[in-house]
Formats: sequence, C-alpha cells, structure tokens
Amino acid sequence: MESEESGTSSEPSVTHRDVAVQADSISPTAGTSATSPPTVVLSKDDELWFEDGNLVLVARDVKFRIYKGPLVAHSPVFKDMLSLPQPVTTGRNDAVIVANEEDENRQCPVIPLPDSPEDLRHFLRVLTPGRTLRIGPVEPSFDEISACIRLGHKYQCDQMVQRSIDYLKKYYPDDIDVWVNDGPVDPPRFEPIHRIGVANLARTTGADALLPVTLARCCLLDSEIVSGFTREDGTRETLAFDDLGRVFGAKSKLMHTNVYATHRVFRQTVAKDCRRQEVCAKVLKRLLSELVNDEKAMDPQRLTLAWDAYIDRVEVKKGDGERELCAKCYKMLKDERAKEEQRALFRSLPAIMGVTIEGWATKPDAVTTPAN
Repeated sequence: MESEESGTSSEPSVTHRDVAVQADSISPTAGTSATSPPTVVLSKDDELWFEDGNLVLVARDVKFRIYKGPLVAHSPVFKDMLSLPQPVTTGRNDAVIVANEEDENRQCPVIPLPDSPEDLRHFLRVLTPGRTLRIGPVEPSFDEISACIRLGHKYQCDQMVQRSIDYLKKYYPDDIDVWVNDGPVDPPRFEPIHRIGVANLARTTGADALLPVTLARCCLLDSEIVSGFTREDGTRETLAFDDLGRVFGAKSKLMHTNVYATHRVFRQTVAKDCRRQEVCAKVLKRLLSELVNDEKAMDPQRLTLAWDAYIDRVEVKKGDGERELCAKCYKMLKDERAKEEQRALFRSLPAIMGVTIEGWATKPDAVTTPAN
C-alpha cells in the first residue's frame, strides 16, 4: 500500500547527490565579519573515537572518528559521497565547524551530518564495534532499532534496515502461526508507548506488513496515544493523524469482535465424541454464565483471545482437583475453538485497522480437527 506521512520529524531518504552536496557546501574558514556564524566547539565521542580512524563524522557538536571501510561497504550513499574530494575544515549554514589541528595534520575528512549524535552513535555501532564488546545476542532498545531503521533507510544500508524489520516482525508478526502460538507481545526492552514509533517506522520504510498488529496494539494504549513520547535525542514521536484516526475507529470494532468471539468459544455444544454429554453441557453453561465475573476473561480489547487460565480455574471440581470436562471437550475448548478465533481475528486485522496488506494471512493453516 502507499506509505503515509509519519507523525514524527523523521528525516526523508536522501539520494547520493543530496549528501554529496551537503558535505561539499562548506565554509573553508570562519569569517571575521559581524555577521559570521558562531563557531561550534566539537567534542569527541567517548565510545566511537579511534585515533587511527580515517573519517570524522560530525553530528551537532559531537564528532566520531571511525574507519570508512565498513561504512562504504554497506552504504552506497557514503560510498558515492566519499568518492569526492573532501575538505578538512568544514562548516554549515548556521554555524562554522572547525576540525582540530590533529584532524588537519592527518588529512582526515570531516563530514557534517544533519543527524543527532544519539542516532548516529546507534547507527555506527552496528558497523564499528566501540569500546564495549557485545558478546552473544543482545536485545536492542527501541532507540537502537529506530535509529538503525531511519538512518539505514536514509543512507541506503539495506541489510541493516531489513534485519531490524525482521526483528520487529517477531513481536508484531505478519505470520499467522506466530500470532496463534506466541501471541503479540512487545520486545523485551520496548515500552508499550513505543508501538507508536514502530508504526511510524513501518510507514517510513514501506514495511506495511507490520501495521495491522502494531496499530491494533496501539488500541490498547490510553490517552498517551495522542501525545506520544520523546526519543532520547529529544525528538517527539506521535502517530500520524490518519493512523490516530484508525486507532480510535478500531477500538469499538475490537470490542465487538472479542465479545462475539468469547461467546462463540463457550457456546453450548459439546464435542462430537463426548461421552459425558450431560455433565459437559452443564460445565459449558457454567463457564459462559461466570464470564461476567472474570475481568480478564471478558477484556473487550484483548488481542490474544486466550481463555486458558479462566477455563482451568472454573471447570475444575472444587476440592479434589479432578477435571469435570471430558478430554474431548477440554481439547475442543482450549485448542480448537480458542485458536480458531485467534486465527479469525488475525485474518480480519487489516480490515479492522483500515489498512490494505497484499497477501495477508495467506499462509496455509495448520491441519486441525474442525471445532464443534
């Protein structure tokens, strides 16, 4: 589907020529007139400053001295930009950035970038190990994933972007089996409010398959859905107005869907091969009648549609702990009916959230016994 404008101030993707012109439009020295722009004193980044580095990148008042090889290998934008002659002393329209004497003596190119130091640091960490070695799998924070996707998209680091999106799909899936078996959860180091940012990243990169589950999970947010949150670099992240309207409109749809699904799961029909039909029918009736007393089981905006805990709590005989439902009815209730409702909800998410996703939920369903 056609990507919509994000609610953030995310930088648009740039062409090779755009960055080259930006790096080339510099002031060789600070002027002496009264109207000269102020000089910016740069500080070395504590983590990504290598004395033998051969490229200095500047983000606001922070400079990063790195090795250009990995950057050139993964970014066509930087490859083209660095193929041009680069000045040693650089400036910007609103300020003059002066490389120190050490940079000049080593003839190290100094390239000013419009990105924040926080974003650039996350981006460069993927390409250049810093002072801290990362051993084994490390769960990324939202700010790390966000920076890698936005700057990776901007500087055309396709592999970085794709791996970051693949990580998000583990938690905001477009795979019906992941949805049914694992349920939608946020990444370990994400906060619920970061769902707004995930939706915006999907819009920025055209990763529309992330939208149905992400926007549906935004429906679980309260009033903070309007104000959004602040990224670590101070940028405010909010949903685009169109997506905010989708979330508000979908809340009532999700409520209706979940109420009807709950009643279908506990409908008064025993399993086909039930051998204790009278007993099991009474248990099903009790499960339905006591739903009103269980706040979690009747949560109208729950997305997992999982009633396992409620079923186990209500249908077990008091005292001896023996299960009342026969094995056939128990399996029908927990494995067949509940999972079929989860699959049905997943299939309908794009329509509920007002987005169109080509090929959504077209993966063949696992073979199961039809629910009664």
